[in-house]
Amino acid sequence: MDWNKTKTIFIIVFSILNVFLYSMYVNKYNEDKQVELIGQADISTRLKDENITIKDQQKESESVSYISGKINQFTVRELSSLQNQRIQIHDDAEVEAKMIKLSALPAITEEALTSFVEKNVYKGNSYSLWKIDKRNREAIFFQKSDRYMIYYNQNATIKVHWNDHLEITRYEQKMFDSLKSFGAKSTLIKALRAIEIIFDRGYLPANSTVTKTQLGYSTLVPLTETQVLAPTWYIHVVLPKDENGEQEEADYFVNAVDGIIVDIEQNAKEKELELEKQQ
Repeated sequence: MDWNKTKTIFIIVFSILNVFLYSMYVNKYNEDKQVELIGQADISTRLKDENITIKDQQKESESVSYISGKINQFTVRELSSLQNQRIQIHDDAEVEAKMIKLSALPAITEEALTSFVEKNVYKGNSYSLWKIDKRNREAIFFQKSDRYMIYYNQNATIKVHWNDHLEITRYEQKMFDSLKSFGAKSTLIKALRAIEIIFDRGYLPANSTVTKTQLGYSTLVPLTETQVLAPTWYIHVVLPKDENGEQEEADYFVNAVDGIIVDIEQNAKEKELELEKQQ
């Protein structure tokens, strides 16, 4: 047997096989991309037919891991550098601070409140402003992991209060310590798919406007000391005016891994009531 000829034949056969397998992979990849484009065109058309506008949509795909966080146990020592404050620590996990000498803000704005938190609160730069409630004179900040907000977790918030002279009087703080990624990074559903999910569930009536999509985290496993947080899409919607000409807004949260709608606000309220009963 001529082994050189046999070896050459094997090389040629394997080369042909590799070309064949590669062509199958390319065809499958192109088919999948075509299906994805058709799906996107379909939801885009459906939204257009209902006169639903998307003003802010994060289009890039992201790969993000789940994270876990341990509830921080505050100590007097780590808070000792804070000035002009009378501080109490409740159950080692919550800071309540009252300002001693009050000074008025120029206005209740995101910039002014963020500046106060960053300068006066322990690790204040690891939080971002979520909401300003001028009626109740309260601003809520959510803790961040990297650049992603942790939505409506009672253990990762700052609440700032002011009086009718625009003077900040007190704040409460809770936070996670040692936020860490774990497990393999998951390729997340895109923002448009999250919008499609709430649309299919009837949460996006005709003439609505999606004004913001933002990736963050929501609580997946609320254990006592350590909690697991899942990547989550936040979608803010301006609803059409009602028969009285009034216009409301709504927030929706969609798990960015499995596409399940999460009722974060309701879960947070129930948890808060449960804690109040225990006290």
